[in-house]
Amino acid sequence: MSDIIISTRIRLARNLKGYPFPKGLNKKQAEEITEKVRTALKPVEKDFRFVDLSAIDKPTKLSLTENHIISPEMAEDNKCALFLKGDNKAEILINDEDHIRIQTVFPGDDIDASYELANKLDDLIDESLGFAFDEKYGYLTACLTNIGTGLRASYMLHLPMLEKTKQIKNLQNEVARFGMVIRGIYGEGSEPLGSLYQISNQLTLGKSESEIITDLKNVVSQVIKKEKELQSKIINNADYNDMVFRSLGLLKYCKKISGREAMEHLSNVKLGITSGIIKDMDDNIYNIMVNIQPGSLIKRAGDMLDTKRRDILRAEYINNEL
Repeated sequence: MSDIIISTRIRLARNLKGYPFPKGLNKKQAEEITEKVRTALKPVEKDFRFVDLSAIDKPTKLSLTENHIISPEMAEDNKCALFLKGDNKAEILINDEDHIRIQTVFPGDDIDASYELANKLDDLIDESLGFAFDEKYGYLTACLTNIGTGLRASYMLHLPMLEKTKQIKNLQNEVARFGMVIRGIYGEGSEPLGSLYQISNQLTLGKSESEIITDLKNVVSQVIKKEKELQSKIINNADYNDMVFRSLGLLKYCKKISGREAMEHLSNVKLGITSGIIKDMDDNIYNIMVNIQPGSLIKRAGDMLDTKRRDILRAEYINNEL
């Protein structure tokens, strides 16, 4: 399964008692919440570094967005901050849509480890701060769909054959019957670049955290089964072999390439590796996908880049990696 599963993520939405939700916070209240969380994290402070989003440059914010650490909306809000774990497996977002959002992301199929870490951080902060909680409705959140457990569990999957055979729409309707949703690479409202999709629970009320995760695992296993069945049929298909090796050749030798075109061809190469069309090649494709995004290119270059220069540097990076 790990060749299709890119990563697993757990997100817990929490709010403190006695404060309005973030949209209603003034600057002083936002700073108070940040300091309270900093104090609560004292026992593990050596594992986290504090990032004040109002004090970092635009390319760094863009890179954080591309790496799924913050949302595009959070990048634009100067009341927001985050605590980032050194190994990048956990982030605690402050004053985004909720006062606190605990996120844990693990590579591959490791959603249980992701939940275990998120739960530990949740307990640690709750011990000293106390969250807004209602006996009937559970954790109170800024968005009604998060009320209850406040838990969003998700898998990021590479689903090229389901996309190419135009079965994604039917799949979206199918998983919705189980309270799940399929979204693009950056979540709600985003496009599925590189055939990357997120599958997550849609509602958090009426089920326990363990039930939500178990249901999600079951749905994802069925989606992966469908994708693998389709991939197993293309290893000797001349058209798909031609598509995969054309993409590989183009990426190895191109001198300029846009982000969208690169993602399409990288997805084809990843499909070639996972289906067995391409042999004896390490699957480092997702890391390449992340590192060719505008924020990452600008950070490596150490300077702002126009579109043409980005496309040239993107091609150089891909040439070297492949």
